[in-house]
Amino acid sequence: MAINHVGKCRSLVEIEEIISQIEYSDSDTVFRFPIDTLGARHSPMHDASRLQMVVTLARQKLEDDYLDIHPNAQELDAQQAVCDYSPGIAGVRLSKGIRIGSKEIDRRDVLTFATKRMQAMDAQEFDDLVKGRCIDLLCVGGSKIQYLKPLFSSRGKAKEKDGMAPVMRTLVDRTTQQSRDKVPESLVDALALFSAELIQNTQEHAITDHTGRPYLSHVEGVLMGWTRFYESTFKDDFSGHPDLNKYWNDEAARTETGAKSLRAFEISYFDSGPGLVSRFTGKRVQEMSLEDERRALLRCLQHKSTSKSQTAAGEGLPSVLQELRQIGGLMRIRTGRLSMFNAFTPGDNRDLFAFNDWTETNLSPVQGAVISILVPLRAQ
Repeated sequence: MAINHVGKCRSLVEIEEIISQIEYSDSDTVFRFPIDTLGARHSPMHDASRLQMVVTLARQKLEDDYLDIHPNAQELDAQQAVCDYSPGIAGVRLSKGIRIGSKEIDRRDVLTFATKRMQAMDAQEFDDLVKGRCIDLLCVGGSKIQYLKPLFSSRGKAKEKDGMAPVMRTLVDRTTQQSRDKVPESLVDALALFSAELIQNTQEHAITDHTGRPYLSHVEGVLMGWTRFYESTFKDDFSGHPDLNKYWNDEAARTETGAKSLRAFEISYFDSGPGLVSRFTGKRVQEMSLEDERRALLRCLQHKSTSKSQTAAGEGLPSVLQELRQIGGLMRIRTGRLSMFNAFTPGDNRDLFAFNDWTETNLSPVQGAVISILVPLRAQ
């Protein structure tokens, strides 16, 4: 048995390396996690990507196996740590539980440590959820409170925009605090519409595979917070495309200590479904060329291109992109074998759907989809 030790995975580069190792590993390779990897808060974009990494591992290797934790971890500490944040909870739910050395703990027993956190999510007790300037809302398939009250009006039905708007305002206020004025009300309204549509779409399409067969388990949700991206850790994540590198250079600034960083409000949506292209085409991405996959992704993102059943569905994404264009924000989408982005200069006329590849590196396929939105919190 080969053991692959997963590191801290702070950067997207590190996360993608582990995803590549998952794709090319033998069936008996074990991926072993330190407990702080599953509970650490780095940024909503990075944490959602780390969750996607865990979901990819679970879908490919762990549905009949355990999430492996470093054997030096204490049993109680490990259970508490993996249930302290969405990446760990997702990994436990999509596997049989956790393994610490030779000790195997069933997921039902492990997930009891997530009960209070899940109840706080449902009750909108956001002060109890904030850690590291980030709030997570996780819907866990099969749980008693799968349909969290902040996100759902009834079983399986996401709130409409009007119901989602006050929740979004509360979340933005709680996570940005002194920088709340940097997130315009029009963007909050657009995010409410986008959230309503996206969560409903997830319920209709991300709980089954590309053929329509229901998954045995699934998760979906949202991470929100504000982050300071320090150059020493995150600059390489913004260097894979000239437009991305320019965005970093334009938006990152020097702190009082001389360190360069980009300060931003972020929101990331995630699910454990088949991915945007597989939902749209009914095919696994490995069955098509990379160019066909890219064209399919851009088609399914286009205005009014939607498989949702609501009236006027499909307006949320262009509404958010229009707001990002006005204020100079960024959107990143990671699904299938693609990581794509659109980055705007404030008030420019860039095409809303002029998405480019985040990196020139060929990426391994991931399970699910992550859509991340980044809004710079610029100094006066």
